[in-house]
Amino acid sequence: MRYSYIMRICVTGARGMLGQQIVEMATTLGHTVIPWVRPAADISQVESILERAKHDAPDCIINCAAWTDVDGAETNAAAAYTSNYIGARNVAIVAAISGIKLVHISTDFVYPGELHRPLVETDSTDPKSVYGSSKLAGEDAVLAHCTAAVIIRTGYIFGHHGPNLIDKISSGIKSGYTMPFVTDQWITPTSTTLLADASLKFCDSDAVGTYHVTHGGGCSTYEMASYIAELTSGAGTVTNTTLAEWEPIQSARCEAVGRQLAKRPVYSVLNTDKYYRFASLEAVSWQDAIRTHFHVSTT
Repeated sequence: MRYSYIMRICVTGARGMLGQQIVEMATTLGHTVIPWVRPAADISQVESILERAKHDAPDCIINCAAWTDVDGAETNAAAAYTSNYIGARNVAIVAAISGIKLVHISTDFVYPGELHRPLVETDSTDPKSVYGSSKLAGEDAVLAHCTAAVIIRTGYIFGHHGPNLIDKISSGIKSGYTMPFVTDQWITPTSTTLLADASLKFCDSDAVGTYHVTHGGGCSTYEMASYIAELTSGAGTVTNTTLAEWEPIQSARCEAVGRQLAKRPVYSVLNTDKYYRFASLEAVSWQDAIRTHFHVSTT
């Protein structure tokens, strides 16, 4: 993509998987990137990031900072809300005061997951987990405080800068494990490459509001795991199960280590027509994105 100008971009959560990808991509494209990381920039303290914004004078802030431990949030609600609500609110306040464009990363977990069709941005939200509730509170705060903001809803992120489910499945196949995945939960795997590109496109635009950004299509987690197994050499196998069978087992495992299993949306495939119209692009399928991640030819 050709950008209308070289931007100064501040990235919160710059040490995370998506944050690192954004920093890498933006730097490669010639933008000036300033990572905002603690303690120099603490999004839980509005004065901290207001001072950073005055010093760094960015054109755009991309807020990747978040509490992402979905199950851990169930027993650490205060910490999850500090990052996902208070942090998002503070970044939005600073962006509005300073006249800075804001791109905020959110999640498909804001939806209840009860509609079995690709979800559009205007569908009702009703999160079933502390994580989802904290992220929705952050979205509401961003829209309330900053008119020049874009919210990206996405899910099941994978990339080369941190642990993720795609790589865990591949490693399990290589190590000879048998891994159960459910046939009645539907998702869309999404690469950090796609999300970084979308974030930068939004920085260099007048777009505002909420957009869904994922790869094309949707799949059950069993279908995704089976596809990864086809691409991976190893003695491991993928077996199918259902949520009714899997959830009690996983819940017991969480309780054994002092954690609580969070409720996940049963269906969170997102309709991305709005984003791809904005970007003038055709969606890359989730299968091709996974093949690219593993450096397998997509032709």
